[in-house]
Amino acid sequence: MPDIMVIGARGIPGVQGGAEKHAEKVFPLLAERGYSVEVVGIDRHIQQATYRGVKLKGLPTFSVMKSDKVVYNFLAFVYALFKRPKLVHLQGTNAGLFLCLYKLSGHRVVLRYGSSDSEFDKWSGPQRMMIRFCEYQLRFADHVIAVSDKFRTDLTSKKNVRRVDVIPNGIDPIDTAAGAGEFLSSLGLEKNKYILSVGRLTVDKDFERLIDAVGMLANESIKLVIAGGHAEKDYSDKLLALGSERIKFTGLIDRSLLAILYSNSAVYAHCSRHEGLSNAVLEAISYGCPLVVSDIPASLEMPLRPQSYFPVGDATSLAIKLKKALEQPNKFVADIGNFWDWPEVADRTEAIYRTILDQKTAVREFGVTRPN
Repeated sequence: MPDIMVIGARGIPGVQGGAEKHAEKVFPLLAERGYSVEVVGIDRHIQQATYRGVKLKGLPTFSVMKSDKVVYNFLAFVYALFKRPKLVHLQGTNAGLFLCLYKLSGHRVVLRYGSSDSEFDKWSGPQRMMIRFCEYQLRFADHVIAVSDKFRTDLTSKKNVRRVDVIPNGIDPIDTAAGAGEFLSSLGLEKNKYILSVGRLTVDKDFERLIDAVGMLANESIKLVIAGGHAEKDYSDKLLALGSERIKFTGLIDRSLLAILYSNSAVYAHCSRHEGLSNAVLEAISYGCPLVVSDIPASLEMPLRPQSYFPVGDATSLAIKLKKALEQPNKFVADIGNFWDWPEVADRTEAIYRTILDQKTAVREFGVTRPN
């Protein structure tokens, strides 16, 4: 019987995605503190039995009419019925598809709300209805963790969720990967001669505007590197057709190679139309990258330099900002001291768990004690 069962992250370690990155960073820290933690993911994304003290379980799934998330969430619920964890942590809105069933079966549930999924452009009508059904159920969770103040406001004022706290994502320690020169050369890149953007190739990332903006730069020696896996085939194929000697798509790459790209880039650009608290932007901050970021609400909450923001969807304004950041990079670098690290995120997450299980219950059931 695990203390904490995590559902909604496809797998760890090294799986691309915000829920997966959060799970990889936070739950090993809780395991180090004596908690029994099990991450229940999808079998093709689980490559080992444990990771840094966290037990990993992969469930089978299949996709018929894009039903893979429904199948996964149902199997995860059934698995939780048999394992009877003391607390279920749902990683994301979609993971709350069966939230009411968890509560009816006696589970204590925390859900992490990392993005306003129903606003994304990529969903079909039935998919959007399913997401809204998930959002409706959030009011029944024991607690909801929002990654931004805007999300907390939306949840309390629009979705009738009463128990919400804000815990942002954390900053990574710098990974000094070897072999930078060789890797950059293999891509035809030079240090400080390219703009970087990281994320899965989805319409909401708005990479097309970024490609347009780079095309407007007079300095044609500056290249664009987009690092991320292919999430939506039709859109990805359309985007990949824009690749050239100047526009590079790396596909999904290992985080050690991402570290090389971050640390050698001239500017990091983030153009999303909808986003939670972007892990990719936080990673760029940790490497001291000059930042140019769309002015969506979640990004505006970050303590970035005012000049780092551009109007979302405006390629011309983006090009102007990129030019200025290339010319005066120090004016576009955020102060890393203004951001949380992952141990702080774990501290706050543990505190939420302990508000659900009062102190006596927490000590008795979890078998660990903490100073007040």
